[in-house]
Amino acid sequence: MIRVRTITDRARRDAADAERAAGIPDRIEADLRAPVALDLRCAGGPDLTLRPVARKTAWNAYDGDGRFLARGTLKQLLHRFADQLPRQLGARSMA
Repeated sequence: MIRVRTITDRARRDAADAERAAGIPDRIEADLRAPVALDLRCAGGPDLTLRPVARKTAWNAYDGDGRFLARGTLKQLLHRFADQLPRQLGARSMA
């Protein structure tokens, strides 16, 4: 496979070099995400705490007692716990 170098490749390298020279690190090592409290008790579900997993897009889900329940992306966890909630019928129009 032949790689074609373009002007934008050189511009990206120059920009990265300039950022390094200015003291800007290539990667931020600190995880800036905060735990999420998700209380689903009013809908018949559990009281959850979602905590980020370092250096991954995954999150860990813990119940109110601190027991590990599941690991996945936020979307996967929300779908999993939404599927476990009891279904509720909406109010029907009596007109």
